[in-house]
Amino acid sequence: MMLKMNSKEFLEKNLTRHYRKYIEIKERDRAVYGKHFETLHTTLFRILQKEDPTLEHLIVEFNLEGSSGDMLKIAKPNEFDLVFKLRIPHYREIIVTRDSEMPGNVLLDITRVLQLLKSDPREDQQNIRRLLKSLVNAQNFLIVEKLHHWLQSLFSRTLNRLDHRIVVDGKASKLKYRTCGPAHTIEVEGMEYSVDFVPAIRLDAEQNVFRTEQLNYHANIHYWDAIPKPLKKPLITESISFRSSFYDAEKAMLRGKHENCRNVIKCIKKFRDVQTNLHNLKSYFIKTVFLWKIRFEPESYWYKPLTVILIDMFEELTDRLMHGRLDYFWDPKLNMLDIYSRNQTIEMFRCVQGMSGKLRRVAKARNPTYRSLLSVLQAFSK
Repeated sequence: MMLKMNSKEFLEKNLTRHYRKYIEIKERDRAVYGKHFETLHTTLFRILQKEDPTLEHLIVEFNLEGSSGDMLKIAKPNEFDLVFKLRIPHYREIIVTRDSEMPGNVLLDITRVLQLLKSDPREDQQNIRRLLKSLVNAQNFLIVEKLHHWLQSLFSRTLNRLDHRIVVDGKASKLKYRTCGPAHTIEVEGMEYSVDFVPAIRLDAEQNVFRTEQLNYHANIHYWDAIPKPLKKPLITESISFRSSFYDAEKAMLRGKHENCRNVIKCIKKFRDVQTNLHNLKSYFIKTVFLWKIRFEPESYWYKPLTVILIDMFEELTDRLMHGRLDYFWDPKLNMLDIYSRNQTIEMFRCVQGMSGKLRRVAKARNPTYRSLLSVLQAFSK
């Protein structure tokens, strides 16, 4: 069927309609999942802090991060990333240095912190000192795996106390616990969602060791974090390398943009989820492509039509995958695609390379048809 309509308007109108049907989260789902998540979160940490009261003294803040915190979740709010910030006493005395062997990572020397705590007679401070002493090596660098195992023990004991279940509104749900990277993940059966509880060491802005132009976006942010992300190297059992995180600055960058910025990110994430061979394309990779675009484009760019930005960003993503390089925004020395083989990167490239052209052909068609539109919309349908 041929349509007497401007092709760009035709594509824009139908993409917007498709976005609302398949990508946008329904408010009812947001409320139901949100209530269950809040109950799980508060229940878990009430017991965790009873298991080890030192944890209560260290946690300074809970922050919903990742796709949920950025309001970039699609279709269903079935994944949450809750970061619990650990503020070590005298944390400004932590000596932070860049890891020369791992771009984007830092080392945390808490020698001075331990010295100051030693002279503090308060019981809670002495308990914290004993804990920290058990988490460092001979040179007083915090060890990722020891922090991870301490928390893993607490989560395991907490789940046992709960009998691996939680009751919300009279309905019991079974809980499964596992670890993945830095996250302590709880999977909720019945409701079918999961929560990644991620620890982070809070650091002061003055301790930032990544002196790049991107720091302009961190100017009004007072803190950043070091994430204890275990290495996937069996021979290394005591890593002292923490991944840097500037989530608050990233959130501020996205918050100030026109809604089209977020909507296009969601469209590309939906495209990824529909494909069968794009599981390696992490949400943070997609977000990073947009962070670089925000840096180099004027504010007016994000007021362009959704279709125009979507075509452009598919081209950006295709280019990064073709060259096998996607720089970490806060430390461009880190190529985030290095975790994959060249064949894995090429597989992702082949999957996305034709999408911008397909969108452009429909947008420029003199006589757009529903058949041509359907071939595009199917890439965002599931």
